[in-house]
Amino acid sequence: MKRLLIYTVVLILLAGAFSSCKKKIADDYLNPELTATGSLGKLLSGMFLNKRIHPSYWDYYTFIMPTTAAFSQVSALSPGSQMYTPSTSYTEGRWVDYYDGSTGTDYNYNGPGIMSSYREMQTSYAALSATQQPLQTVFLKCAQVLLYDQTAQMVDLWGDIPFSEAGSLNTSSRSIGDAAFDNAANIYDTLITGLKDLNTYFDTATLATTTSAELAKQDLLFKGDLSLWQRYANSLRLRLLMRISNFDEATAKSEVTTMLADAATYPLITDNSYNAALQMSPSALKSDLGDVFKDFGTAPAYLMDTLMVANNDPRTAVYWDPHATNGYRGFPATGTASEYAAKGYATYDSATFYYNYNIPGVILTASEVSFLKAEAYERWGLGTAQTEYENGITQSVEFYYGINQSRILRSGSWSVLTTPSSAVISTYLLNSAIAYSGTTTEKLAKIYTQKWMHFFILQSGQAWAEYRRTGYPALTFSTATATGASTPPVRLLYPSSEQLYNAVNYSAVSSKDTRDTKIFWDVN
Repeated sequence: MKRLLIYTVVLILLAGAFSSCKKKIADDYLNPELTATGSLGKLLSGMFLNKRIHPSYWDYYTFIMPTTAAFSQVSALSPGSQMYTPSTSYTEGRWVDYYDGSTGTDYNYNGPGIMSSYREMQTSYAALSATQQPLQTVFLKCAQVLLYDQTAQMVDLWGDIPFSEAGSLNTSSRSIGDAAFDNAANIYDTLITGLKDLNTYFDTATLATTTSAELAKQDLLFKGDLSLWQRYANSLRLRLLMRISNFDEATAKSEVTTMLADAATYPLITDNSYNAALQMSPSALKSDLGDVFKDFGTAPAYLMDTLMVANNDPRTAVYWDPHATNGYRGFPATGTASEYAAKGYATYDSATFYYNYNIPGVILTASEVSFLKAEAYERWGLGTAQTEYENGITQSVEFYYGINQSRILRSGSWSVLTTPSSAVISTYLLNSAIAYSGTTTEKLAKIYTQKWMHFFILQSGQAWAEYRRTGYPALTFSTATATGASTPPVRLLYPSSEQLYNAVNYSAVSSKDTRDTKIFWDVN
């Protein structure tokens, strides 16, 4: 971790990002009067402004499209010798945004750090009186869910990371030093246990009237609805348990069985109305990704041609714009750079993606939960897998058409797309390539593939993680000529700043710092 001077960014964030936000943000999320000097509610709001949580130009252009989307093949990548070698400065930016963030009020390029915000919340909370602390606990608990979600994503990208000691100079009196790297599997254990405790908290918490009103203002995700925070925490826990299920099947099976057998105690995101999806406020915070898709807008052939067009997938029209001449045609994995440059392929849908200021920050959806349940039911005989598989597809269709129907266009004019009827979806579910039939292996392959299709570019980090965990879909990648990087990596390399500023602790994990060292849950 970077040294103490780096953490002064927290003070800048408090003075700048949280007090000098754009006027609309300030108007919508006013800080109510508190006798305490710190504002946990404002800090919670700030976490959502992290540019890796909401759809930002910078995140999509420098990281998502050329890295997680390309490596999971939900986006076509222009062929080249370095096509599978991520930019180290851009991957370091992803690392820094988790720990420290960056200053400024243009949230396409700046935003508070996840870890630094959480540590500042801990510090502010500790400074409260014994009377005030119970009134403010809820903000810390909501922030903890976000921290755990982002931490798991960091592990999925790098493996071992600084976690338990990261940023702790702000919250403890220990000697100045740098943070040790925590073992990736141990971090997951901490998250899974912590999320279970958070379920209990959200289930039993009672808020004072003033606290409830403040949370409704400062909670940009669920507007203060703790039942939705509980569903998010449990659904995240289900995701993490299934993520480790090939590595530690006994633990995953036991915990998942308990959760799925008791929906009253462990409510999940089972309907799109419960989705953890950060909605934009386009006059102040908007997803403006048109310039991203101008350079990274080409459809990949396997997703487009083989899976969607060939099977009359009802999401085809909401995902893609057909090419004027070639129609719904994707760029093949074996295509050349000149063919890619010719742009004779379908692109992401204009109204849904290109010119839509209102693309939500997708965190966790009902469709993913249904596919996770389907996998657990199929593998361990816990329930009816087919029902959850078909629910996942139906929820995915409704989710993406909902984005199109709520679009706020930067420019242009396109007709609003009507959600396909239940009859159309039923016909798709009966397609022999889609229908829930075959061996257990074949059924699981269909679950994994449909979940990957649902993640698409809006959750390409999850698409890449699940592709590495399951091996599905069965993708073909062209071969790059770069020595040692002819295929996509299975993890990202640590930033050079860790080697420079955190040399002692980096040395303990340096042997794992290769592009071919698998994340602990990747045992295929």
